[in-house]
Amino acid sequence: MRPEDIVRSGPNQYICKEGILKDIASFLEGFHSPVVVTGHKSFQAFLNYTNLPAHVQVIQSDRYSSDTAVNSISANASQADVIIGVGGGVILDTAKSVADRLNIEVITIPTVVGTCAASTPLSVIYDDSGSFIRVDYHKRSSYLTLVDPVFLLSSPVDYFKSGIGDTLVKWYEAEAIIRNNINNDLFSIMVQTGLNNSSFIKAILLEESINAIQSIETHTISSSFTKVLEAVITLAGTVGGYGGRYGRMAGAHAIHNGLSFIEETHSILHGQKVAYGILVQLILENRTEEVVDLLPFYHDLGFPTNFKDLGITHHKEQAMKLIAAHAIKPEESLQLMGSYSDRDIIEAIKQLESLLIKK
Repeated sequence: MRPEDIVRSGPNQYICKEGILKDIASFLEGFHSPVVVTGHKSFQAFLNYTNLPAHVQVIQSDRYSSDTAVNSISANASQADVIIGVGGGVILDTAKSVADRLNIEVITIPTVVGTCAASTPLSVIYDDSGSFIRVDYHKRSSYLTLVDPVFLLSSPVDYFKSGIGDTLVKWYEAEAIIRNNINNDLFSIMVQTGLNNSSFIKAILLEESINAIQSIETHTISSSFTKVLEAVITLAGTVGGYGGRYGRMAGAHAIHNGLSFIEETHSILHGQKVAYGILVQLILENRTEEVVDLLPFYHDLGFPTNFKDLGITHHKEQAMKLIAAHAIKPEESLQLMGSYSDRDIIEAIKQLESLLIKK
């Protein structure tokens, strides 16, 4: 059976509570050789908020979640009995891969509201330059995921917005996969649950995101902030967790993966590029009215809507061809929606550029 066909409902244990990271030591009782895998900025933010027990080994990484990084950290953490990932999506994906390699438990602690990496038993693997390679599915879900709204209130707002983009896509991709599958009447109740969750998530984001962003900008806890961060970090993972391959990535992520091969876009956050991918996917499906409906929300959150916003100002035709060539690969997630050619992708990008000029 394929890993993406197995129902994975979420972390083994999940706690979202204000101040919970102050009690981090209590969650490590029973482990003898814990190892933290973290970044530099993320770990400093963590230490500014709470402390680790003295016996905890810390390994810091500034690499992508690549095979090179996973191999190196695994060798240095070979005596660990639990890996603790402290960071954003790249660090958490790295930590999960290290734990999977060592066949031990993993605890995830997100330091930004950027992705659902803290709650999903998979890792996105890139090469050392940041180009997408594959998705690895792990044997275990996280042993424990700790989410502290007070701590996350100090996280960068740009990552928060990126997380909203990466989570909004859950509805558009899952709905497209299911709608374009000729056997949609045979989908299981679990697939339907994943789709229903994606609709619920979309409603939360469209209704609460603006207030949630105001909360993080004013450093004030609100129900909107907590709802959005839980939608991004935890609920988002249930779409693919319950829906399996019908709730995974589709057209928008295929566009993102193609963009990852363009150096100018490496400074653009993952969720921002995925948000752009939603617009291209919708035009591919001849759903231009939905693009128009989304544009005010995109403008409010500063999401990219064209090549200029993505930093692509030169060699546009070459960039389009590169994106399209990757997106149509047989192993890419676009195939879950139907059959498209590189010309279809290029025309969709051009139509989006033209639509925005008219607007």
